[in-house]
Amino acid sequence: MKNLIRGLALLGMLLLCCCSKTIYTHEQVLDMYQTKAAVSKKFGVPTERKAGDSTEAWLYQYQRNSHTVEETPNTKTVDVANFNRYDRYLIFTFDKNGNVIRNDFKGVNLEVKKKDTGRTILLVAGIVGATVGLIAITSSAVNNMNFYQ
Repeated sequence: MKNLIRGLALLGMLLLCCCSKTIYTHEQVLDMYQTKAAVSKKFGVPTERKAGDSTEAWLYQYQRNSHTVEETPNTKTVDVANFNRYDRYLIFTFDKNGNVIRNDFKGVNLEVKKKDTGRTILLVAGIVGATVGLIAITSSAVNNMNFYQ
């Protein structure tokens, strides 16, 4: 009985995770933000800011919360000569005109996924059909056995 419950739990997790499709990749999402104003509007106040002669870079720190990676809430930006080391971050580098010229990241995935209900229905129907088929074959085989030889 425990194996059946574990199997059903595993199957449920598989169904929840596998039937989605990627709408925008991480790189496509980052490419949507081409100006300092767009980055600020989407991501808010950066954790750290580093200014150079011809560029300015903003670092956004991310943290892992249970099963997701989320941006660390920030209300004040710290000006630094060199960025601190974080496990998860996103960096936008701007030119003097405020255009994004580069982005770097580590431990962050901004891809946009959408649940694919059609695939989910097909997968569930296939699993149910296979289970019913196996049960029918097994019961037919048991009924056809001759126990009184």
